[in-house]
Amino acid sequence: MTGKQKIMRVFGILLLVACGTGLLLLTAFNADRQDASACIDVQIHVDEERGIYFLDANDIRTILATEYGDSVKGDALGSIRVGRIETLLERNPYVDDAETWVDATGKLHIEIVQKQPIARVINKYGVNYYINNIGNKIPISDKFTARVPVVTGSIEEGIHNADMATTSALQNILKITRFINADPFWSAQIEQIAVANDGTFTLIPKLGDHKILFGGIAHMEEKFRKMQVFYTEGLNHTGWNTYSAFQLDFEGQIVCEKNKNYEQQ
Repeated sequence: MTGKQKIMRVFGILLLVACGTGLLLLTAFNADRQDASACIDVQIHVDEERGIYFLDANDIRTILATEYGDSVKGDALGSIRVGRIETLLERNPYVDDAETWVDATGKLHIEIVQKQPIARVINKYGVNYYINNIGNKIPISDKFTARVPVVTGSIEEGIHNADMATTSALQNILKITRFINADPFWSAQIEQIAVANDGTFTLIPKLGDHKILFGGIAHMEEKFRKMQVFYTEGLNHTGWNTYSAFQLDFEGQIVCEKNKNYEQQ
């Protein structure tokens, strides 16, 4: 390598270092300038698409105002701690997830996913609350009532015992309501679930003048399967008011109780 080539190589390395340093300084300058800029707007999206209305954008603004004294709009971007805002919002009993970020134009974005109830529980003391798919307890709201099966009867656990379902009774309620919620046929059929002292279930459908004596949680899927077959292949022919009760606790069969009032007509 000639002396001229060595000089050109050194010059090239120095030029690359200078460009890299300049780029870093420019990036740092822009970052500092953005941090000092004011938040020009707070854009809030609450997932109402699923038909859940526990919260709206005004509720989120109220939470921010209570914590920060305002809606964060106008604050320096560098002072906004998005992680802290997410933690604050996720402490709300109706919030399942909160995502927060600041875009390049200086807008703060907040995305809220609400908890989705699958059942409303009324325990033996008259305490009301919802549960979601993973067993979170959700308080009753004055502004929204979820259209989900109502579970009543011998239930000790209230909403203040724990944030999650803890007793075996509530765990079994969670299993059966989770199955109903996930199945389009049964989610359209079941209106109420009663829990007896021995932990067995009675299901009250929306259609027909009858009840389903479901029994315990054992063989749950098979019980629902054979009852669905009877609904679609039996009751559609005999009539929905022919029977007053169906007993599912007998293996391989459904024991039907005639509707006496229907017989007299």
